Amino acid sequence: MPEEPPSGDRCTVLHRSPAPDSPSAARAHVLGLCRRTDPARVDALLDLLDRVDRPAATADVPWDEELARAVVRVADDRFVPLLVRLCAAPRPVALVALDALAVLRPGPGAVRTLVAVFTGSVDDRRVHEAASRALVAAGPAAVAALVPSVPWTREADRRLRQSLAWFFGRADCGTDRAVRVLAEFLSDPCSRTRAEAAASLGLRGDPSAGPLLQRALAHPDERVRARAATALGRVGAYEAVERLRQSAAHDAFPTVRNAAAAALRALAAGER
Repeated sequence: MPEEPPSGDRCTVLHRSPAPDSPSAARAHVLGLCRRTDPARVDALLDLLDRVDRPAATADVPWDEELARAVVRVADDRFVPLLVRLCAAPRPVALVALDALAVLRPGPGAVRTLVAVFTGSVDDRRVHEAASRALVAAGPAAVAALVPSVPWTREADRRLRQSLAWFFGRADCGTDRAVRVLAEFLSDPCSRTRAEAAASLGLRGDPSAGPLLQRALAHPDERVRARAATALGRVGAYEAVERLRQSAAHDAFPTVRNAAAAALRALAAGER
């Protein structure tokens, strides 16, 4: 029996295997390589996908959700360009790719595609939310791309404004800049956008947002008041204690009363 080649030679053999000549063969080959996660097979998988998943290839990979999930299970950051391309695939495959990019931190090269998916998917909540998370993972480049690409008017799609309020609570853009943007959204005509902005200000944790959030405690919509109360506790707005006590005791909605009471407990714990 011939000796098995050492691991380095095996890697070379895997890399040099001929590309499949049909879509079904390509799919089977990719699935086979995904069943094991040793470095040699991951390298071979990357090499195979680079050769067959491009316009000039003899056999395109017939991507579906099962195949995309199999690749994602073994993928590392070298697979980011492939996952970015899959964002334009049919919805089930695009969702798998977007979720994976949110974990792999795609970097500046993915931003243009992610912004296009983000701004073009407001009618599909699941895709839109997945694109939002992937953009947050892309870092400062995503902020630089979004600011000029999104219509910053109150007439813009309210769902897009709401998503942007969510995004700036988590984006890598510096707290001062985020607070300035979120302050605009806190005066949005849509109550849901205001509520999202209040929650995002709480996530930022900047005490300078305290006065804005105190004013939001008087908003007619209980969702805005509840999110503002929670945010006041998170930013350490001790000057809002009396307002929060009033809300905890007298607001007509239990969600607001409970949020105000929880904020008071958080502020009291922070003083210890």
